[in-house]
Amino acid sequence: MCVLDAHPDTVTLADGARIDVRPLKPGDEQLVEGLYERMSPESRRRRFLVAPPALSPEDLQRLTDVDHRRHEALLALDSETGLAVGEARYVRVPGNAETAEVAAMVADDWQRRGVATALLGELTERARANGIRRYTAVVAVDNEPVLQALERQGAQRTTTDPHEVELELELPSSGLPERLESALRWAGNRQLRLLGHLARRVASWSPR
Repeated sequence: MCVLDAHPDTVTLADGARIDVRPLKPGDEQLVEGLYERMSPESRRRRFLVAPPALSPEDLQRLTDVDHRRHEALLALDSETGLAVGEARYVRVPGNAETAEVAAMVADDWQRRGVATALLGELTERARANGIRRYTAVVAVDNEPVLQALERQGAQRTTTDPHEVELELELPSSGLPERLESALRWAGNRQLRLLGHLARRVASWSPR
């Protein structure tokens, strides 16, 4: 099942700012690139396995090639300017139709305003509709607060290497409890390593 709605959902944040949340689509390369460019070097380091000064054309193609089934991505746009201020995505784990890796990123000046909450809530609804029953998240091995927060919500460690820990957690049958959303947001916004993992996930798929 593919869940794709061309009409954005407008969300009013707690501070009164408005964002439009919609699926990422072909032609959004400049929006994704602009979001990356507005992130500080530290934010990039925390969110990406590799943090180059700019995304390459190959990176942008990979990040915008979304089939809305195995690979779903949502953008949050500033309703006034149309600029991308956040993104959340899942990529289904090859060979496991019910499990997907999840990640989110938000521009520095839009963090802690509710953007990730809006994105992760909508993303999870779409994940469930596409048969996803659990998320995996990758967290830096030395980030004990995030690891503990996810484990308190029932996440189980599945793999560990010298630098990162992968955790798996079951999705509730409906909604996204505040504590679980908070733990995912913290992981996605602070320590989740996105690009390298998604590259490996997408590259491992067989041709459509």
